[in-house]
Amino acid sequence: MVRALVLSVFVTVCTAASFGEDLLIPYDAFPSNKLAKKVKKVVDRCTFNRRLNENRFKTTSKVLNYLLDRMAFTSAIMRHLELEKYVITRRDDGVMLYDDKAGMTGVFQPAYVTPAKRIFYGDGFFDIGFLGKIRGESVLVMDYCQKEPDVMANTVTVFIRVRGLLGPLCKLASPILNGMIGKKSATLLNASAKLSEQLASDPEGVYEEIIDCDDITPGDLSDFRAEFLETAELLETADLLETVESLE
Repeated sequence: MVRALVLSVFVTVCTAASFGEDLLIPYDAFPSNKLAKKVKKVVDRCTFNRRLNENRFKTTSKVLNYLLDRMAFTSAIMRHLELEKYVITRRDDGVMLYDDKAGMTGVFQPAYVTPAKRIFYGDGFFDIGFLGKIRGESVLVMDYCQKEPDVMANTVTVFIRVRGLLGPLCKLASPILNGMIGKKSATLLNASAKLSEQLASDPEGVYEEIIDCDDITPGDLSDFRAEFLETAELLETADLLETVESLE
């Protein structure tokens, strides 16, 4: 039994190092050196980690980046469409407050953003049940790219570093915790993919569904309309004019 637990810890540590190397996290390119150090510490010393399988869904980079750039707005849409229950609110300093309504709460912020990679750093609490409520830091690395004109591929890796005396115990229980984190992350990502697909295929339908949502501000609605509906209307008008001109 002891040998099995030691082996589990060894595999977890080696996997963390491998993930960190494979992901090619560009610490020197982070806008904030302070955040870069925090991210590196979590990745290098993580208690456990999980890389999710690649997720492919029909959408565009424009839609996906729009939702990722406005995560508080996205969470409000998710709740209104009953895709997810989590709540995200954004502070003036850019830090976001997170509550998944299922035991996970904390703050997080983007540490690195490019058209193909996003890295988030978080700090908060997770109610595990049999281990109680634990404090920890997390890093989420998201790699995504356009595979086809209407298909995005998304791969997510999660690193968790548990603070305090529960750290060694959580490391021993990493196979169980890995499954819990993987399931929670996959549920959220699947809901995000559904919203992204729905917005890409029917932005007007999404707009009609959220227009009366109390959690969405008039400014967010105006921004949404300008980004997706007015652009579509302009394209339709341009196509109509082109058709008329060809007939003449």
